[in-house]
Amino acid sequence: MKKTCLITGATDGIGNQTALELAHKNYSLVLVGRNLEKGKSVVSELIHETGNNSIRFHYADLSIMKSVQNLVVEIKRTYETIDVLLNNAGAYFSKLKMTDEGLEKTFALNHLSYFYLTTHLLEIVKHGIPGRIINVASTAHKNTELDFEDIQGINDYKGWPAYGRSKLMNIMFTYECYHRFSYSGVTFNCLHPGFVDSSFGNNNLGFAKNSIKIAKMLFAIDIVKGARTSVYLSSSDDVAGISGKYFDKCKVVQSSKASYIKEDQKKLWEATEELINSLQIN
Repeated sequence: MKKTCLITGATDGIGNQTALELAHKNYSLVLVGRNLEKGKSVVSELIHETGNNSIRFHYADLSIMKSVQNLVVEIKRTYETIDVLLNNAGAYFSKLKMTDEGLEKTFALNHLSYFYLTTHLLEIVKHGIPGRIINVASTAHKNTELDFEDIQGINDYKGWPAYGRSKLMNIMFTYECYHRFSYSGVTFNCLHPGFVDSSFGNNNLGFAKNSIKIAKMLFAIDIVKGARTSVYLSSSDDVAGISGKYFDKCKVVQSSKASYIKEDQKKLWEATEELINSLQIN
């Protein structure tokens, strides 16, 4: 029986490469992105290249929580079980951007979407025991810490620190999920994909875009290497039963000291839950 994997940010970069490799492994794929035409094109390309017809695309703007909520309703209506949830979508914004819901966009896309999808789809991931939930983080989380008085980081906004904090949140969220839901049979892990030569950062302009472009030319790995740990955590029997870990190059490594503070993991969860509830989208 085919396993089903939901991948956010699946039309570009490592999300797209992960989809390609899992399609070759005969997974049913649920791809999520914010460009409907591109999504349809990616599905056609993957089916043509792999011969796997069990690939579908769902539209969502994951920086808008109402759109995420609509996605959850659609997913639950369409699929009885999700075996793997890969929270992969994310972006870096050099300038402060606020969403129509009044949220800082880095925080909304990179953290809130992970939180909402995980907590609202956990029920159908549990049905696919042993289900897996995987969060794509980054080594950019190191040397950052959270300010719970300004959890969105709006005051004195700077793009790269905001991105780093969002990736720290991904890791802390993964660890808190592990503590809260260890009874469920679902495993929760996160990963650093590496600095990947993808479309990451191309949404910015001027100096920020050019700086990332030069860095990619000098230091970036290709998307095949960048997707390797995502594919590994999604499909390998080697990690069956392993949970609450941070991976780099398909191996468990230590995340930053700040990420292991259990009190802060709980505070982040509570602050996130309170903020989502304040949006009154439920």
